[in-house]
Amino acid sequence: MNQRNFPALRWHVAALCIASALGAAGAAHAQSSITLYGAISESLVYLSNAKGSHQFSLSNAGMMPPRFGLRGVEDLGGGTKAIFTLENGFNITNGAQLNGGIFGRQAWLGLSNDQAGTVSMGRQYEEMTSTMWFTTASNVFAGYGAHIGDNDNMFFTNRFNNSIRYASPSVYGLKFAGSYAFSNSTEFSDNNGFSGSVSYEHGPLKVAAALTEFNRRSNAVPSNLTSGAVDSTGWGFSSPFVTSLSGAGTNEQRIMGVGGSYDFGWFHVLGNYTNVLFNYSDSTGLRLQNFEASAYKYVTPTVELGLSYVYTLGNYSSSRSTHYNQIDIAAHYFLSKRTELYVAGIYQRASGPGTYAQIYTAAPSSSRSQSLVETGVMHRF
Repeated sequence: MNQRNFPALRWHVAALCIASALGAAGAAHAQSSITLYGAISESLVYLSNAKGSHQFSLSNAGMMPPRFGLRGVEDLGGGTKAIFTLENGFNITNGAQLNGGIFGRQAWLGLSNDQAGTVSMGRQYEEMTSTMWFTTASNVFAGYGAHIGDNDNMFFTNRFNNSIRYASPSVYGLKFAGSYAFSNSTEFSDNNGFSGSVSYEHGPLKVAAALTEFNRRSNAVPSNLTSGAVDSTGWGFSSPFVTSLSGAGTNEQRIMGVGGSYDFGWFHVLGNYTNVLFNYSDSTGLRLQNFEASAYKYVTPTVELGLSYVYTLGNYSSSRSTHYNQIDIAAHYFLSKRTELYVAGIYQRASGPGTYAQIYTAAPSSSRSQSLVETGVMHRF
């Protein structure tokens, strides 16, 4: 090599080192990442009574509704991050898109600070879902074993559109969160919603309480369900009380709940109580109270067994009452950290004038009882 080129070479190397150092320093304040994640679950299902007949089917989900999503984080420095989540729901049996849009499960953007908490905006879960989800067996091990019709929204049925949410950092295990969903119309309180929660975690103990109100105005003409604050997929609640209203819409759904879980080491217990009020446009109403007690245990490092009992008491404003008793039982065998086989059984018994059984997502029974047995596979990524 010509020695006369050495000074220029040294200069270029030095410049490259300086540029690299400056780039590294900048990256320290602007680290960013995008994570692809998801879950796929599918089941073979036997239903004892589907409008009067037995039914065998291949069912979407079963243990967890299929989804994939993107989570993004950019470190802005000083403990502040820009964050987002985009999540799609789909039906694995036919490939159809679910939840009302390409990112119908979640679509939000926000800022997070280690000291101040997190503010996010977009299509988001309210606090009965976000904060209380861990207290119900349907989310932990029982799949379709949700409270009748998921009337308290702890099984991820409904969401807030046009929402802004704040979640506090943990202070000695204590957290607060709240959200408001705008109607995006000149009628500020028409089809809006709000929610709040508090939770506490210490060692094996975790407890939470939440309140949510959907001001749905489903009787509005023209309907504002698809453009307002509340998810347009419906309440997910099927009841003789609702169908007997001759088209009366839901003016308001108010949900309150408390629950918790405790890890004893050799087994886990969880439970909740929720109180749900439907106020209808014909001045009638329906109150539902849900009581749940559940337990699960790893009998080996790869085998999990779970058992749950749910009791729902309903009181209609005409003094009619209804009762639902439900038992969920499940077994999981983990082939790996990401893949598992499962089998679950659900039995529901309804009583009261005009009642019938209907396990969540299943066709209604022609009688007061219904059983569902499913077996399938789930993979997380």
